[in-house]
Amino acid sequence: MNYQVYPPPQPPKKRKNGTLIILLLAVFVLAALAAAGVSLSSYIQEKNRQDALAAEIAPYQQVFLPNQYVDGISLGGMTAQQGIDAVVNQIKNRENGWNLTLSYQNHVFYTLSYADLEISTDIASVYSLLEQLYKKGKTGTLEERKAALDAAMAEPVYAYTTSSDLKEERLDSILSQIQAQLSYDPVDAYLVGFYPDQSDPFLIQGDIPGSALDTESLKNQILTMALSAQSGTLEVQPTAVPANTTTAEIRSQVTLMHKATTPVSSSSTADRTDNIRTAFSRLNGQTVAPGKKLSFNSVTLDRTFKNGYKYAIEYELGREKLGIGGGVCQASTTLYLAALQSNLEIVSRISHSDPVSYTTFGQDATVVYGRHDLVLRNSSEGTIYITAHVKEIKKNKYECEVCIYGPSLGDGVSYSLRTETVEILPAPLDDTYEKDTDHTYVTYKDEEPYLVRKARDGMINETYLQKWQNGELVSETFVSRDECKARANLYLTGTLNRPE
Repeated sequence: MNYQVYPPPQPPKKRKNGTLIILLLAVFVLAALAAAGVSLSSYIQEKNRQDALAAEIAPYQQVFLPNQYVDGISLGGMTAQQGIDAVVNQIKNRENGWNLTLSYQNHVFYTLSYADLEISTDIASVYSLLEQLYKKGKTGTLEERKAALDAAMAEPVYAYTTSSDLKEERLDSILSQIQAQLSYDPVDAYLVGFYPDQSDPFLIQGDIPGSALDTESLKNQILTMALSAQSGTLEVQPTAVPANTTTAEIRSQVTLMHKATTPVSSSSTADRTDNIRTAFSRLNGQTVAPGKKLSFNSVTLDRTFKNGYKYAIEYELGREKLGIGGGVCQASTTLYLAALQSNLEIVSRISHSDPVSYTTFGQDATVVYGRHDLVLRNSSEGTIYITAHVKEIKKNKYECEVCIYGPSLGDGVSYSLRTETVEILPAPLDDTYEKDTDHTYVTYKDEEPYLVRKARDGMINETYLQKWQNGELVSETFVSRDECKARANLYLTGTLNRPE
């Protein structure tokens, strides 16, 4: 048997067309570039730029971009899982470790925890937030991704997780209890009493400010600190509530409007000084409501022994004589000086006919019960209060003092008196004679007349009320024009024939 031997099959020969294909593609690309008006060099340049962009953003395609913060945690360079772990772990620590102490002046009211507020964080929203941040710079064209990276480099992004399901009822209850302890109404000041013999004659119950706690504002502070996991101590700050009437306001209604003093002559007898004291004892402590009058005679009563007055020297037409209540005119004059310089209305007043030793002529006020009275009206807007005393300023040296208290005259305001002599009245040249019916100085007709009053000139004085403010004269108002009559020599003659 003959066998024909065939050569083994040979694999088909590859056609050498790969290079051809590449060449054809190159030709196609060049043709396309040419058709688009792009040169080969431009194409290569653009490709290099794209490659550079890809290389620059490549390190950030699997991590958070730089400058991204959540709850203060820097996520830049973290993988998605690392970022989730860091934020979620901090949330857990925050929820377990947060506490806030509410205190007031070293007294602790309550220490709050997240459990008290029933605060929990919505983890789903945390994941959503982290996902949004993680996607930045990872979608879009290379240029868009590079722009996102550049933006992150230029300006940090701060984000915070929020807590959901916050329950405010428990917090409201706690704040309500604190409010009950720290909130109270103010107490108004008021005048307790007028004690005219005290150095400060007014006893005033001072105002007590109230307190109010703005629980809504405090609640917002607490929630802000809770949601930002800021632990520590929060000092509760109640607000002072002023009284409707303050001590200063009461005091402004009982200010010293004016204090007037007149000296008691060293020649004043004890009985004369006692008469002043008796009048003052009835004047001391008087109060006058706004618009009401005060009559000196009505207050001090008729000058009788029954009313406590004594015999003392008084002056009539320039002559000394004994009379019940001698010296009371000094009391009325001192009151007049105080009232006038307190800017009160003088309804009725009469000057002496002759000068007195204790004040300037024209600044005096004579009184005679049933005939001459000193009447003033409270023309201020509040009650006036009067104190009146005879004070020993040195041993055996006394002065009369009248103080009038009431509404403030105004900031820096005070009053004073100015008196000037506008006319001199010459003394009469002819002597005057009167009979000494009491036989005090002359008894018999053949005796030499006794000179009891020397001749003197008279005068007319004008008095003005001056208003001062902060040491400057503001105004001057006419008060009175008073005549001190001229007096001739006055002689007393006897009335009896001398026995033979």
